Amino acid sequence: MKNTVKKLLALALALCLIASLGVTASAAGENDADGNGRADKVVFAATRQYTSLVPFLNPSAYTAAVFESLGSFMNYGEDFQGLLMESWEYDGDRTYTVKLYENIHDSEGNPITAGDVVFSYAPEQVGASEMSNRTTAIESVTALDDYTVEFVWAQKPVVGAFESVMSYVNIVSQAAYEASGDGMASKPVGTGPYVVDSWTSGVSMNLKVNENYWAEGDQVKFPRQQQPVDEIEIDTITETSQLTMALQTGTIDMTADIASQDAPNFQEGGMYASGYSVEEMESPAPKSLLVNHSANSKTSDENLRMAIMTALDSEFISMMVNGGANKATYGLGAPMNPDYDEETFKSYIPEHDLEKAKEYLAQSAYPDGTDITLLFIDGGIANDIAEVIQGQLAQIGITVNIRGEIFPNWLAAKNDDSAWELNLSELSGFYVTDLWDSAFVKQNEVFADEAALGELRDVVGQALAVDTNSQETVNAAQKFITENVYCVPLLTELKYNVYDNTLIDSICYTGEGAVCVQGFTFK
Repeated sequence: MKNTVKKLLALALALCLIASLGVTASAAGENDADGNGRADKVVFAATRQYTSLVPFLNPSAYTAAVFESLGSFMNYGEDFQGLLMESWEYDGDRTYTVKLYENIHDSEGNPITAGDVVFSYAPEQVGASEMSNRTTAIESVTALDDYTVEFVWAQKPVVGAFESVMSYVNIVSQAAYEASGDGMASKPVGTGPYVVDSWTSGVSMNLKVNENYWAEGDQVKFPRQQQPVDEIEIDTITETSQLTMALQTGTIDMTADIASQDAPNFQEGGMYASGYSVEEMESPAPKSLLVNHSANSKTSDENLRMAIMTALDSEFISMMVNGGANKATYGLGAPMNPDYDEETFKSYIPEHDLEKAKEYLAQSAYPDGTDITLLFIDGGIANDIAEVIQGQLAQIGITVNIRGEIFPNWLAAKNDDSAWELNLSELSGFYVTDLWDSAFVKQNEVFADEAALGELRDVVGQALAVDTNSQETVNAAQKFITENVYCVPLLTELKYNVYDNTLIDSICYTGEGAVCVQGFTFK
């Protein structure tokens, strides 16, 4: 599946770049009424509600069209290149020096300089955003001249840290941001190929071509830089059943949020297959169980941890939830991560064996069974996963107390080492090492004591360090994590992107794995 996804992404990218060379421009017809070489309109729908348009969010259908970052991946986690930056140099220690293109300006003509980059990376902008855990590793961001920026890490950056930080912060003009009066919450101004024409909070927005787009010639190299359609409408439809109906009636042209049970209706042989294509993608945010090693937790007992890991069957769990539209995972990562070695990771997982699990439990401090707490963010398929885990562990005498919390309450509870034994994690990152860095280095998500945490960080550090990172050190770290049961891998969800193939030849993805609404190629 990993190779299939890569091929799909590569094919989509190739088709997008062909479009930029003029293939789409020759296709005037019913989808290009004015004959300007662009399709007239595409309607994309998702369940996400845009209640604010602030630029400092992770890349998504909206932000990837209107804003741009310093760099980006061509494919998910692969082929990193400069977007707003022309080049960069690393001193081998803690410093990267970034050179911007000198012709960048936003949709209102404001030039983008090194000072704007410093402004965009300031803690008051990114500190409360979703990417704050990535940028906190940076000690300083300094403008050396109008087009040169120096990034200094607090410690020597780990593998992927530079690419991650360069990809996740949208750059805006400080002058435009301050002139907006509300931090661009209602009227964003970016450097991207599209601008927001109109917006109704939580309902829809319309994007139109940025006629003042800065990039030209060789500077146009990403799918996200394309302008193949005059107008993009992004609708919010919170109920997945309504998304299916909207596709059936032709109200929308494409969605990435269709329910897994409805996807077969649009695939070959399905009742609505005529006129539609479906692409299957793996979510980059796998679901895994982080295991509490604190002395305040029952799972500080090694044999209890081994009983839990041996009793749980990720393949069975993946079949039982979300209509079976999942893929079992075998490490703290997902097949979409380039450094995820499925065959090797799987070899570290003990075989599912209830009798062996009972033997481990008998050797633990709880030979007659015990109760433990499973913490998770309430919503989605997490509740179903919790119930299946509850059923599997009940077979060996472990009672699972299910504790689903809304996000703020979950965030507080996960930092309490006496509140849970198992925590359903949904960490995401470009690489498996990104997830380890978040869970075990930047934080101590498993409450290991100082000695154990030091050993864990030493092993993981070999995989994280730029000069020692290799598939061998990644595999060694995963083996250590599995054998000490810091994590029990579960599954990654399968997502289905459905589109009208009478209008759209193919769809493209951002380097972060999201659908690129302006990256389509049209018929």
